[in-house]
Amino acid sequence: MLTQKKYKIIFLNQMAGPLFRELTENLAKVWPQSILLTGNIDTICCNVDPCLHIEPAPGYDRSNYFSRFRSWVKYFFKALWFVWKQPKDSTLFIVSNPPFLGLVGLFFKYVRRQRYVVLVYDIYPDMLIGLGRLKRGVISGCWDYFNRLVYENAAQMITIAHDMSMRLEKKFDVFKTDGKKIVCIPPWADIEIIKPLDKKQNRFAAKHDLLDKTTILYSGNMGHSHDIETILQVTKKLKREAGIHFLFIGEGAKWSLVEKTIEEYQLKNITLLPFQPEEILPISMASGDIGIVTYEDGTQGCMSPSKACYYMAAGLPVLVISKYETDLTRLVEEKGCGIWVKNGDVAAMAKAVKELSENPVLLTRYKKAARKTAEQFYSRKNSELFVNVLKAIG
Repeated sequence: MLTQKKYKIIFLNQMAGPLFRELTENLAKVWPQSILLTGNIDTICCNVDPCLHIEPAPGYDRSNYFSRFRSWVKYFFKALWFVWKQPKDSTLFIVSNPPFLGLVGLFFKYVRRQRYVVLVYDIYPDMLIGLGRLKRGVISGCWDYFNRLVYENAAQMITIAHDMSMRLEKKFDVFKTDGKKIVCIPPWADIEIIKPLDKKQNRFAAKHDLLDKTTILYSGNMGHSHDIETILQVTKKLKREAGIHFLFIGEGAKWSLVEKTIEEYQLKNITLLPFQPEEILPISMASGDIGIVTYEDGTQGCMSPSKACYYMAAGLPVLVISKYETDLTRLVEEKGCGIWVKNGDVAAMAKAVKELSENPVLLTRYKKAARKTAEQFYSRKNSELFVNVLKAIG
């Protein structure tokens, strides 16, 4: 039985997608007999390296706030019980979603001095406060207090962007961790799998009638932390531009907003699709010409969308919507692989999209720069940095 095995590393991630699965596989090759506890059905059904075991757990339900919280609680107690049955010398590798998952690590640190590492993808409660969904008060204060305990008792704190690292440094005493610092490791895409593909050879693009159009792709979660509204305003402004098409792929709280906008304004320049099977990802990404990343105002520094790495790997310049400067806005401007527009600046975004659509030479230059940036900074080699981090803490 699985519970009789001794695992070197226990990975806790309810929504472990391709990015995290690649990380766990790479680490399991260094520390064989590691296990990932996840509710992501694609990852559960995936053929992974024999060094890594997959343990099914309750999945994440995005349907509404209650279903989200309920699914978080189910996963939390599954993780708690699973770890309880394992030897205390296993290292726990915990991500920041569900937002209170770090308490599993804190519990076992107090009860049996078990070591844990925290990887922060999203910073709570700051995200909710920035979105205006939570006010500073007793709840946020308690949340920050428990976060501080979780962070300061970790063997190592890791995050994925410099902006996030700077915000985290203000929330706890980093010198109380074993690592004495926050390590920043950028996300990545498997550039051998996600890569440019001629649209004429792309069956996904052909299926959705995208062959002769400049395709503006938004792929990923359409949640409250993403400014979908600005994109929709641009789709309405450019609805008579027959050569420009917007492709939305994903799910989330704002999916219905996209659907409603299409129906209400009879927009023929939008295709709305649910998340596609993982094996479709290489061709769905390559079907785009420009990839959109959005920050809802107030979320800057609280997250760093990994979809940008996939866009660049597929050779898509990144159009970033953000009110303030972020790691990503600095990157696209410095490397010439994308454009930054501010939330609500419909005219600027429409102008940028139209200019790239009408100037294939300029678009090609952006595409080459995007792919080059992915190859240099956002390949799977980034996962090797986690090996160094874990070795450094023993």
